[in-house]
Amino acid sequence: MNELVTPEEANVLIARGCVLHIAGVEAALKQLNRGRWIGGTTPYMLTRDGGVVERHKVFVTELPVHPDAITTRFVDIGNIPAISTEAPRNGFSLVIVPAMSEIHTIYSLTSANIPGIRDIALLGWVSGVHVEERRQYTPKVFDGISGDVADDCIVVMHAALPPHKEAKVGIVNLVTPGDGDTLEFDAPGFSVRECAINGHRDDFFAYAVRRKLGVHCPLVTELNGEYIAVGIKLIDAETRAVQLYAPVMRDHVYRLAAAPPDYRGALIRVADAMDVKPVLSVNCVRNFTAGGLEGRHYNPLPGPAVFGEIAHVLMNQTLVHLTIRDK
Repeated sequence: MNELVTPEEANVLIARGCVLHIAGVEAALKQLNRGRWIGGTTPYMLTRDGGVVERHKVFVTELPVHPDAITTRFVDIGNIPAISTEAPRNGFSLVIVPAMSEIHTIYSLTSANIPGIRDIALLGWVSGVHVEERRQYTPKVFDGISGDVADDCIVVMHAALPPHKEAKVGIVNLVTPGDGDTLEFDAPGFSVRECAINGHRDDFFAYAVRRKLGVHCPLVTELNGEYIAVGIKLIDAETRAVQLYAPVMRDHVYRLAAAPPDYRGALIRVADAMDVKPVLSVNCVRNFTAGGLEGRHYNPLPGPAVFGEIAHVLMNQTLVHLTIRDK
């Protein structure tokens, strides 16, 4: 099961004791019964037939783990390191973070330094709401076992695997750095006023205005052999700052992204080349809206379209996936 279903159909799976990952709008998720699942809010979904804005159904992914092998909990700001310390040594941990909350900021700025975080298979996403409803609703996360809902905590599912199985977290990032200016930042953060451009101190706001930067042109750096994209949210003339969807990191060199590829075509080629098909995928809502994924077009890696993707750390304009395979 990896598709859109009605809440009633989801409740049948919940009643069977299936281990589930579920995404949908708040009203739909609140129709679900308690059980072995976690979820978060988003109205943007990617089916195999293309992208849709869905307000009534939920996207359900059945995870191939034993029902007794999972635990769920909420993690607050003071306990973020528990995500790593409580994780199974052989298994995976799935996290959902409510967008624009304080814990979203703290996790984004500190996750790279959580002890042991790169020793576990950790993936997840940032929940959100429809762009036209940001003043009406807050992004939510759901713990199906307890029945609790939160907008200020991270929901975590830890899943242990049998000894002969292993979990792998992968990234599909079709955004690559261009060959232009180098950008270096003094401190991590979601808001930037200054930086070093080609080694010289400069006003990043003025640079962004001059270059007409925006959501179409993320910043790109390399981390552990992977390209990491940081999306530009707003060029704020009132504060003379550039607001970002994910934090930039200190001691990393960024460049503006190269010209975007044929996103859907490139995604299909990557998916076709995978030797193991993912059991769970989450894709960025920016790829949904601007990458040719909305509408009735074949999409090889279905799942929710989300407001930030997590493969240990927060990133933008990527697809993050989980595979489970024999060792």
